[in-house]
Amino acid sequence: MHHRHTLALKMSGLAVVLSVLALAVVPPSMAASPPEPTYGTANVDGLTNEWVLVSDFFANMHRAGKEDKPIESKLYLRYDCVTGTMYVLVLTEPGIPAIVNNNTAWVAIDNQNNKVVLGISGDDGFPPDFAWVAIAYDGDATHARGYEASFNILPGTYEIITHVNVFDAANQQTSATIGFPGNGPDLRIVCGVVPVKQTTWSQIKGVMPR
Repeated sequence: MHHRHTLALKMSGLAVVLSVLALAVVPPSMAASPPEPTYGTANVDGLTNEWVLVSDFFANMHRAGKEDKPIESKLYLRYDCVTGTMYVLVLTEPGIPAIVNNNTAWVAIDNQNNKVVLGISGDDGFPPDFAWVAIAYDGDATHARGYEASFNILPGTYEIITHVNVFDAANQQTSATIGFPGNGPDLRIVCGVVPVKQTTWSQIKGVMPR
């Protein structure tokens, strides 16, 4: 009877071990492509050294959000599946400064009235966060190269709308993702449970009840 009870405990322990070792919550891909973001983290501090512009690129931002108008800036995205945080980088095109205005730099989900982060959100380490990139890079304190931001969002399918005012063609212009003001590009966030690695019998025996 004691032998059967010990065997049952071992089998119960084995089931738990197999569950823990075989599965883990990880993103399906570290380097996705639109409509998915890249999967990873960033630091909202106004510095862009951690971003990889080729793989993190998500969408062009055109004048007035119209595809037939010039590209004024570009949108880059990363998503952290562990914390449910979306990281955003907006950078203007060469020779086109962003206008430092906390009311005209923002990100919205599904509708322009549903703004999830703005220039006034500040940066305290807890999303939503916002930081201008390279203010006064050209000697003008009202200019920047763009902005970094973050906000919390669950995995799912959305439309993302990003916006910033820029100075181009001797005038202030709107730079936004295609579809502005009504909608934006599709955004699909996928985080799943996938096998991590095979478990050896020696690993299982090492943690089984004795």
